[in-house]
Amino acid sequence: MRSLLLIFMASLPMILRAQLDNGSFESISSMPNGLGQWQRATGWSNAGSSESTPDLLHYDAVSSCDLPETSMGIVQSFDGDAVMGLAICGRSNTNVREYISTRLSEPLVAGKPYAVAFRMTNGSHLPTSQAGLAVNGIGIHFGMSPAMQTGTNPISTQPQLKIESTVYSSEWQTFLFTFYPQEAYEYMTVGLFGEDADKNIQIFRGTNPSVAYYFFDYFTIEPLWSNGEEVEEEDSSKVVLEPISGGGQFFIPNTFTPNGDGNNDRFIPISYSEKEWTVEVFSPWGTKVFDSNQLTNGWDGAFEGSPCSPGAYVWQITYWRNLPNGKRQREDRRGMFHLVR
Repeated sequence: MRSLLLIFMASLPMILRAQLDNGSFESISSMPNGLGQWQRATGWSNAGSSESTPDLLHYDAVSSCDLPETSMGIVQSFDGDAVMGLAICGRSNTNVREYISTRLSEPLVAGKPYAVAFRMTNGSHLPTSQAGLAVNGIGIHFGMSPAMQTGTNPISTQPQLKIESTVYSSEWQTFLFTFYPQEAYEYMTVGLFGEDADKNIQIFRGTNPSVAYYFFDYFTIEPLWSNGEEVEEEDSSKVVLEPISGGGQFFIPNTFTPNGDGNNDRFIPISYSEKEWTVEVFSPWGTKVFDSNQLTNGWDGAFEGSPCSPGAYVWQITYWRNLPNGKRQREDRRGMFHLVR
C-alpha cells in the first residue's frame, strides 16, 4: 500500500476536458434577449421538452436575462460571461421540472475514473423574485441516448451522481464527483430526477416562493487517468508532479496515511510557484471535505471532526494566470489520491 505511481502530468492537458464542450455556456448562437432562450447556448438542450424553458443569462444581454441582476436573483458568473438558470422544481407535490442536457464530444471510457464537476448557486435573493425554495437530490444522469422530458414532468431515470443534501447558497459552490462509467456514455443531463414524494423541498428565502431556482456554470469532465507513461515507484516519499501554465509546478502526494504515527499523516501539496492558489479535496461522493490556501498543516483526513473513510479522493488546485490582454484566467488542475488507514 505504500508504493506509489509517479505520474508525469504534462501529458494530461491534451486530454483534459475532452469530453465536454461549452461547459461555461460561452459559445452562443446569438445574444439572449429574453428568458427561456436555452437553445442559444451551443450544444445544450432542454432534454427535448416542448414546455420547459431554462434561461441563458449573459452580461451583454438585455431585459430580464442580463447579468448580474436577473429576475430570479443577483449573480455574477463563475467563469466567463454567461450562466444557465434552471427552475429545478416548484412547490412540493407540483412535480414541475427543468433540465439541461448535452452530448459529450466523445464517449466516456467504461471503467475509467473521471472527475465530474460543476458550480452552482442561488444568487442573492430579490424580494420581487419567485425564487426562494431549495431542494435536495440535484443530480447528473449519463446515458447512451439522451434523457427525454415530457412537458414539465420529472424524468424518472435515476442519476448516477447526486447531491444528497439540501443546498441553498448565495455564493458559488463547487461539486466534484469521482465517476466510474459502466458504459461508454455519450449524453449528460442535469436536474432533479424523480417525483417530489421523496424530495425535501424547503423555503429558504421570501414569504411565499414558488420555485427552487439555481444558477449553473463551469461544467467539466476530466479523466483521472493519463494516457502518458506511468512509472511505478517504491519510495513512498515520491509525489505527483503537476506543472502549471506559465511556469512553476506543484508536487502533490498521491497517498497519505493519517494514522497518527508521525509519518505521512497529512495531505500537503507543495507549490514552487509564487502564484495565488488554493486546494480543495472532495470525497468520491462529491462532498468537499477540505479547502485551504494556507497549507502549513495540510489536511488531516477528517471532515467535521470525524475520520474520513479510506479510499480514492480528488484534489483540485485552482490558480490564476495573467493573460497578454491584462486579464486574469482561472486554471484548475485535478487528480486522484488515496487515503490509507
